[in-house]
Amino acid sequence: MRVEITPRRVDVIPGQPTFFSLTITNTSDVIGGFTVRALGVDPSWVSLEEPEVSLFPTESRVVTATVTVPEGIPAGTRRLAFQVRELTPPEDSSVTEIDLVVPAAPSVHTRVDPLAVHAGKTGALNLVVTNTGNTQLTRELRGDDAEGKVKFRFAPERVDLAPGEHAVVDVRARARRRLLGAMVVRVLSFYLDEADTKRPEGAARDDKDAAASATFIQRPVIARGGIALVGLLAAVTVFGLVITLALSKLVGMSAADRDLALQIAAAQEAGATTGTSSASGRVTLLTSNAPVPGVSVSLFDAEEPATPLTTTATDDNGAYSFKHLPAGDYLVSYRGAGLIELWFPGATSADDATPVSLKPNEARAGLDVRLGGVPASISGSVTGEDVAGATVSLETMPFAGTVTGDGAADAAAPATSEPGTGGGAVVQTVPVGTDGSFSLADVPSPSIYTLKVTKTGYATSTQRLDIDAGENRKGVQVMLRKGDGVISGTVTSSDGPVGKATITATAGEATSSTVSGTGPDRGAFTLRGLPTPATVTLTISKAHYASETMTLTLGEGQKLTGVTISLSKSSGSLHGSVTLVDGGRAATGVMVTITNGSLTVSTQTGSTGEDAGTWQVGGLPVPGVYTVTFARPDLLSQTLSVSLNETDRGDPIPLEMRSSTATLGGKVTQHLNASRNSATVPVGEATITLSSGTSTYTVTTASTPQEATGRYRIEHLPPGTYTMTVSSRGTRPTSQLVTLVAGNGNKPQNPVLEAAASIRGTVVEAKQPKAGWTVQLYRADQFPQVVAATVKTDAKGAFTFDGIEAPQAYVLVARPTPNSPAAGSVTSQVEASEQQQVRIEVDSAE
Repeated sequence: MRVEITPRRVDVIPGQPTFFSLTITNTSDVIGGFTVRALGVDPSWVSLEEPEVSLFPTESRVVTATVTVPEGIPAGTRRLAFQVRELTPPEDSSVTEIDLVVPAAPSVHTRVDPLAVHAGKTGALNLVVTNTGNTQLTRELRGDDAEGKVKFRFAPERVDLAPGEHAVVDVRARARRRLLGAMVVRVLSFYLDEADTKRPEGAARDDKDAAASATFIQRPVIARGGIALVGLLAAVTVFGLVITLALSKLVGMSAADRDLALQIAAAQEAGATTGTSSASGRVTLLTSNAPVPGVSVSLFDAEEPATPLTTTATDDNGAYSFKHLPAGDYLVSYRGAGLIELWFPGATSADDATPVSLKPNEARAGLDVRLGGVPASISGSVTGEDVAGATVSLETMPFAGTVTGDGAADAAAPATSEPGTGGGAVVQTVPVGTDGSFSLADVPSPSIYTLKVTKTGYATSTQRLDIDAGENRKGVQVMLRKGDGVISGTVTSSDGPVGKATITATAGEATSSTVSGTGPDRGAFTLRGLPTPATVTLTISKAHYASETMTLTLGEGQKLTGVTISLSKSSGSLHGSVTLVDGGRAATGVMVTITNGSLTVSTQTGSTGEDAGTWQVGGLPVPGVYTVTFARPDLLSQTLSVSLNETDRGDPIPLEMRSSTATLGGKVTQHLNASRNSATVPVGEATITLSSGTSTYTVTTASTPQEATGRYRIEHLPPGTYTMTVSSRGTRPTSQLVTLVAGNGNKPQNPVLEAAASIRGTVVEAKQPKAGWTVQLYRADQFPQVVAATVKTDAKGAFTFDGIEAPQAYVLVARPTPNSPAAGSVTSQVEASEQQQVRIEVDSAE
């Protein structure tokens, strides 16, 4: 036996299968059976194409092993071994090792809690760093702000995380406070740097490298409320100097007013943190209605729009919410990277915003807004023979999706649609310069557009553009080709000319569309302005008809007429199920081929679950007559003729198929002793060989589970007469003739083997039996190194060795105890199925 495996070392991707080829060669001169299994890993990782194979002498077979390493496994090298064991003598075993290398895939997720912090000189935050990769991760924490005025302290300053592990880092952000005035909003960026790497002092950082961001809202030393309080106190002091003691009561009232002012100022400084009301909404893009995550949403007191009471951010669905709010009037603002700042419901400044009024215990929802991006720009050039006088138009893609909110009607039609194009709305139109250049400014973004170049006498050219928010797209190039080609003809069907069919011509970037006529010109069409010379693809479609595609070639200035396009009414489908005649089981993997002479499609019957044995093919032109062929290598092929028209109700096509090969099965048993009337037991690992004179098939009976012991099954046999030979260790082989017919209806063959060879005997000393003595059995060629079996004598000095290998020469040694010197021995030659009797004379005095 020789085993080769390729590859021996391979990089694997968790969750994706990797394939190995095991080449097994039978180097003996007899037919051999081999079994393959994987060692050293979870069995669920490995799938074997053929766990067991039978090979003729010198024959080789390639067994494909599929190894799928589960996701989440740490990076590193895993060693896997494949064991190939020979089921037939000499029963050799080969173990070959391979290396599975899981490459390192570092990944980290960082979350800030809270996203916004209100504080004086020092703000406290937490960074939650999670190692979402498959390898050990060591990172150092860094932080900065746009103005460079914040100092950071991290505890710990470095995290060392195993895969799946997380760490909570305490962050202190510290900056000098303003003495008085409004609050300062500082955007903090946090970075995870490779350990032991030094960044030059003052080196710029890319915001896209930031692992997380937060907002530090820093209060001044003296807030506006404090300044107002100082003025109030000064006024009270001056007033107290000019009044008389007789007005002491009024002075007391002024003191009460002062206390009230202090309470109001304190409330404004504390912000809205408790209450029973809430507000929520959703942020989407103005151009596409897609949700926008990561938008900063701030809530303000309607009377103080300079300082936010609280700030949150939209989630992946664009949703946000504020909870525990006191009743009152609020303003809401929205800010996002690359997007124009907006105040609810659609104002560009706080002065024009509409306050949101909350009542006690009210849950206000629907505070939805649509944000537009910072205007983008597009520039490029049009190339061709004569581009002067051409026009560039920018159109939106056809609007899809549902817009909710107060301004849905406006979003559905942001511009005027160009009639007859079937595209989206026209956003801008600009002329092309004499040098072919063009430029489009103030383009709404982000969005997906169609750039269209037109000129009389030339083919219309289009290009799809995906524009990011505020992007400055340069270098767009569009080819303008002379459009003096014409294609005209008629669209027909089995019922005559077809009107209102859409015909679209495509030649590279150039496109042209039209609709077939109605009335007297029913079915007629003409496509003008096509580029020449060119290869043009025509696509013809209409509801309730199967679409058609046609390719035509236009020469220089050619006008092609008389083109006839035939559409088939609708499209039908065929479906059914295939079962086996023997047993009615679903026939899986049957190739189903459907053809009408010009169209041929194929599919296979399903293999699992409810789809087992079923098939379906759609998109078939109707009416039509189709030939359906069913084929599988082990089944007799069948062919049906099916008519398909518009009135068909789609009834399934049932089919029964008969096997083209034979199947033989049964159970091998063996007598317990030499008497043919003795009881029998199943025999595992027995070898069954079928020979037709030209072909030989070999299998081994099952040994597990217990209820299946002795059973065998051989499939895909050509019908005919075979010599069936059954052999097992220590037993004489048995043979018989078996005639097999196609299908699974062959009678089971249950051979009964003679009893296996055995040695029975007694141990005596001076004709007296020796009870409790140890008898050891050795193969003669392994004596005295290897003991094949050991038994103890009974009260009559008798012993038995059943089921031994034969033919074989043995040495039997008797000892008083297992470790005492031998007191007697005999040599025995045992033939297959022989029940041999021996007598061992011993001398315990030796």
